[in-house]
Amino acid sequence: MNNSLGNLSRNSYGHLTRREMLVGASLAAASGLLPSDGISAMQKSVDSGTTKLDGIEVYYEVHGGPLNTGRVPIVLLHGGAMTLETAYAPELIARFVRHQPVILIEPQGHGRTADRPGQPMTVVQMAKDTAGVLAHLGVRQADLYGHSLGGMIATGVAIRHPQVVRNVTTLGTPYQLEGFRADLVRLQRDPNATPSPELAKLLPTGSDFASWRASFKRIAPDPAAYDAILARLNTALATWTGWTEAELRSIRAPTLIAVGDNDFVRVEHAAEVARLIPNARLAVLPGTTHLNIVTREAWLRPMMQAIEQG
Repeated sequence: MNNSLGNLSRNSYGHLTRREMLVGASLAAASGLLPSDGISAMQKSVDSGTTKLDGIEVYYEVHGGPLNTGRVPIVLLHGGAMTLETAYAPELIARFVRHQPVILIEPQGHGRTADRPGQPMTVVQMAKDTAGVLAHLGVRQADLYGHSLGGMIATGVAIRHPQVVRNVTTLGTPYQLEGFRADLVRLQRDPNATPSPELAKLLPTGSDFASWRASFKRIAPDPAAYDAILARLNTALATWTGWTEAELRSIRAPTLIAVGDNDFVRVEHAAEVARLIPNARLAVLPGTTHLNIVTREAWLRPMMQAIEQG
């Protein structure tokens, strides 16, 4: 990169971070989905921990456990540059817990999970870490639900570790960088590019990034590492070669490909992904953007149940 995020002024931070960060970063803003007593009951059944995988302690939480009851859990994988707290509101997690145990994982460089300095940050490694957490927890099979970067990771698990996957739901997820809007791809790869007016309306705001940064600082092993991790995440995306058509055709898990009608991901690209994966279905959600698609769980639930039932 030509510009270091650490050298940016406070006034320019919001705009340039949007350009340098993971293009698929997500913000969950769900609220009022459950009464407060339902949320409190869910929080009482939370277990958390870490497991050491390839040199770092990967953080996870289990909601609605225990995991040894025969119920298949669902793994929620969030978008880039976020923590669990900023990605999934408690009310949203509680809605998932109504149906099955929930496992949340903070991938490499996110939240309580440290980065691996000196090693490339890759989607393949994050997929390996996800499978490693499931092995640590003794989970033989799980449903995967990933947004943006989380969807890339979920797809990677389905390709590289198919034995642990029952079904997959991805939200706003491409299989190659070119699957994003053309103006977003330019923004990701050209340090001198600026957002088009149409794209600017869809990007996270400066206050969004301030919230994500503050959450990271509160809980990360290295609170000062946020800018460096954003830069590495940007490099990982800009150089990501994606999944090949052969890899997508190898996925055997039933898959729901969900995008918004005003998403970062092009609808025609999502349709292509759904055609390549043998047992996939496409859902285009009306009035939905890349940022608010995470809140559409109530819309997606019947479709997720449909792919489970075949």
